[in-house]
Amino acid sequence: MRAVVLLKQVPDLRLGGVGVRADGTIDRAAAQPITNPADLHALEAALQLADEVCALSMGPPQAETTLRDALAVGAQRAVLVCDHLLAGSDTWATANALAAAVRWIGDVDLVLCGISALDGETGQVGPSVAQRLDWPQATGCESLTVDGPSLIARRVVEGGYERLRLPLPALVSVGETGFEPRYPTLPGRRRAAAAVIERVGAADLGVGAADVGLAASPTKVAKMTPSPFPDRGCRFVDRDGFGFDDLIRELIARGAFDQREAVAEDVVGAPVTTIGAPVHDGDASLWVVAQMVDGTLDRATLELLSKATTLAPQLGGGVGAVVLCADADVDVDASVMAAARHGADVVYLARAPALATYRAEPFARVIADAAVARRPNVVLFAATTTGRDLAPRVASLLGTGLAADCTDLYVDSWSRMGVTYEQLLHMVRPAMAGGVLATCLCPRARPQMATVRPGVFELRAAPRRPRVVPLDVTLSPADLRVEVLERRTSPADVDLRDADVVIAGGAGCDEAGWHLVEALASAIGGRVAASRGAVEAGLAVRAQQVGQTGATVRPRLYVACGISGALQHAVGMQESATIIAINRDPNAAIYRLAHFGIVADVREAVPELVAALGRGRPHAG
Repeated sequence: MRAVVLLKQVPDLRLGGVGVRADGTIDRAAAQPITNPADLHALEAALQLADEVCALSMGPPQAETTLRDALAVGAQRAVLVCDHLLAGSDTWATANALAAAVRWIGDVDLVLCGISALDGETGQVGPSVAQRLDWPQATGCESLTVDGPSLIARRVVEGGYERLRLPLPALVSVGETGFEPRYPTLPGRRRAAAAVIERVGAADLGVGAADVGLAASPTKVAKMTPSPFPDRGCRFVDRDGFGFDDLIRELIARGAFDQREAVAEDVVGAPVTTIGAPVHDGDASLWVVAQMVDGTLDRATLELLSKATTLAPQLGGGVGAVVLCADADVDVDASVMAAARHGADVVYLARAPALATYRAEPFARVIADAAVARRPNVVLFAATTTGRDLAPRVASLLGTGLAADCTDLYVDSWSRMGVTYEQLLHMVRPAMAGGVLATCLCPRARPQMATVRPGVFELRAAPRRPRVVPLDVTLSPADLRVEVLERRTSPADVDLRDADVVIAGGAGCDEAGWHLVEALASAIGGRVAASRGAVEAGLAVRAQQVGQTGATVRPRLYVACGISGALQHAVGMQESATIIAINRDPNAAIYRLAHFGIVADVREAVPELVAALGRGRPHAG
């Protein structure tokens, strides 16, 4: 088997951040270049699965360092795509270049990449390359096995996993919880130092100015600003006579243990037939692609519909919910009613047996065909494992841009080089491990597309009287080539966003002490979450991750145990009503976010906190 691994050189944002210059460009001087950490897991997977591994990177000449590191651990070949024409490429243009490079290499059975890059965290390039090659895809994989002409992939999803069978050739992205990277040997380093790295340019690959580079890229960055990082004046336990019992009293006073009120249940529960809102004529300008959990619309979809009602009037009018399902697996009436109660003027309904279970290719085909026929201005997806898998493929089929993992959306005009674009969707997303907020636009290509992080928009009732519009479903055998072998999820683990109390453990916890995080959650009556470091260490599953590449939560109480407070994690929890930080480093950044702090080892602090809960809140849990 011949495998190609996509490797990216990125700034090491784990140790040093980046700055934003006065002109809005990124200053990377403080962060040393490294191989993207997630790509190292993909490289290890390739080395275990393939007979021949080719490392492929796109970037400036210094990216050769990344390729030599790959050769040092066992890759047999290295190719660098290097050309001034490539400068400024967004993910759409990058995928064009990388797909062309895979074809240039030739006779490739498998392409692997990391689940996302440390600097951009879009996760778009892999699925986009798969679509360019017309190959099947699986993203976020933690296990891969070659089975004759097929690949068996275990893919992480919210609350569990699914197992897929993909015919080869195929593309997969590998998660941080699978395939622990190996270290290079001294002979390997010597071989890598002497190796010849092949360089190819845009002309060699048959791509030009219409395919790559800044001008060809449909997504533009309007501005970059440093991410706001609050300093809440943390009050520390065991200072100035403030003890654990005092902390519990403060938490009670702040309502940290109270259950949040239901969201407008009196209005949400009203039958749509009694709603007097006018029916929207014609197609909706803004579509929300619905995701289903146990046959009903999930919370992330309803959040997007709620936000869409404030955006659609400025984008042409009308909110559409796109629902894909089989004939018998979904209570369609209930799904239509749920969408209507949260703002859907039109429900676009695609029904076919092939849509019974989510698969990227048939879902992408139906959505893209519908968008071509009905021409929405904007299409939104929730940035779940499904949305991150699906949206890049849809955008590639439509030849448009995509902003990933957005935390805010608004409509405004934008001027560039004497041209003013009116009523553009401004898509704000964290970048550079959360240290920068980038405002992205898609000024010319349509539809404008974004994935939006679940939990960033409030769930609100906005009742409508909807129209149901059936969508055509025309699929080819190639669209159905991926087989779902198994899907296992635990409903209790699916959604941290509904929790009133979240107890999160980080890299400061080890395997021997992780039970203390779980014990504290049990004592308070909360849900267990984790930082990225804890997930990578195998202490928790990806579904429990909070942060830029995990969930965004806003509980009444968030307890961070052994978490440093890196921006990548902070963006997912900083709007919690009350935050307690436990960290033995008194200078840890998490204390800037926290309302209360305990400077101690988790193994010392948590038992004392549990005991104080027993004294001050005897009926907790």
